[in-house]
Amino acid sequence: MSNAGPGRTKAPRCQCSAVAVAGARDRPARMRQAVVPEDASGVARAVNHLAWPVLLENLFQSGMATVDMIMVGRLGPDAIAGVGTAAQVIWVMQAAITAITTGTTVLVARSFGAGEHEQADRVVKQSLLLGLLVSALFALAGLFLSHPLIAALGADADVTYLGGTYLQIVAANGIVMVMMLVVSGALRGAGDTRTPMAVTGSINIINIIAAYVLIFGKLGLPPMGVAGAAWGATFARAVGTLVLLGSMLRKRAVLSIRGWGGWRPELALTRRLLRLGLPSMLEQLLLSGGALLYGAIAIGLGTATYATQRITFQAINYSFMPGMAFAMSATAMMGQCLGARRRDLGEKASAYATRMAIIWMTLMATVMAVFGRSMMRLFTDDLEIIEMGARALIVLAFSQPFQAIGQVLAGSLRGAGDTRFPMIATFIGIWFVRVPLGYLFGPVLGWGLSGIYIANVLDGIVRAAANYWRYRSRRWHSIRV
Repeated sequence: MSNAGPGRTKAPRCQCSAVAVAGARDRPARMRQAVVPEDASGVARAVNHLAWPVLLENLFQSGMATVDMIMVGRLGPDAIAGVGTAAQVIWVMQAAITAITTGTTVLVARSFGAGEHEQADRVVKQSLLLGLLVSALFALAGLFLSHPLIAALGADADVTYLGGTYLQIVAANGIVMVMMLVVSGALRGAGDTRTPMAVTGSINIINIIAAYVLIFGKLGLPPMGVAGAAWGATFARAVGTLVLLGSMLRKRAVLSIRGWGGWRPELALTRRLLRLGLPSMLEQLLLSGGALLYGAIAIGLGTATYATQRITFQAINYSFMPGMAFAMSATAMMGQCLGARRRDLGEKASAYATRMAIIWMTLMATVMAVFGRSMMRLFTDDLEIIEMGARALIVLAFSQPFQAIGQVLAGSLRGAGDTRFPMIATFIGIWFVRVPLGYLFGPVLGWGLSGIYIANVLDGIVRAAANYWRYRSRRWHSIRV
């Protein structure tokens, strides 16, 4: 007997009997993407099927940023600090995109779980329309506000010029970043995590080549420095965007944007997207805004300390990758399982994804702590930065098991449509723990970067506890999307 709860019935066939509803027979590619297993024995396989391509995709994305940082690092600490500061502003931009991507992932997952494929197509088209609007706003802000934003974070003149230049190029061409994130989010909701992974891996290679040529002036081109890194990343994302959109124009596409139907703005569907996505956007804005202020605290301790913070965050990102992958898997699994009226399998998927994230993030954090000096040497030859970074990575390693719990359970809640509580947990963790305690432990008590990172550990503990409490309360059972 299923324990899915009152009014919920067990799907009799693997991959949801709902997939076989009207319209699915002429879309066999879609049938292959449904991820709801027949029973509990298939949960682990379904979670891994979604998570590992996402993990590889995230590794490719971090790899692209890491290679850029390594090349930019050869230009000096000011270049590292400039690009690092610009990256923090770009995170705020990506937070705004979350208003679209989260709603898209959840609604597409629900539609696929229920076998409503035409509805999923409409969701994608409306999401792309919203994405065009957001990217236009990014372009305007990037052209006129890039340098003032970097200066407002407390950077000196050289860092402001370099960071403002990088940010201006990326923001003005923000449409490629927005479209990539929206389409990737839609595909994950449909259970296709491999296509975004393959595209990201391919553009990673393109970025490495383009950035190297443009930064250092190869093949007869003049050296562009930091601007070359921005143009290389933009070109690579443009290629990725075209490939992803092209995949939705195929006749047997998993999600289709063919035809004129669904392109007319639909206010009701847009409201559903934003009702689900805006809390996640606010969550990411709170997180990114806190990171900006967190960075400002480090800037106040000097350029060397801030450059070290940017490098260590780039390194520890690799430890975050499994948590992000299993969180995204939990979101898609929970959404599709609830759409198929199999809440019991969604809960089992969430539990398995949490265990796997804890194991992998703890393992990777241990590697970071043990080999911290070797990793720092990949980015810089400055002995002060290397030693400071090695100590900081040891502190950051302690936060990873808690980050794993918080990330995956937040992903499960989002998949169920409960996007508000993770926002509340992030608000408390960032603004009542990480930022004030980071200032206390760093500048006030004089513990330096390692002291600032102790606040990061405490923030992870608070958010993990909050999301665990919410998930165990089962209040998300009654949420409608």
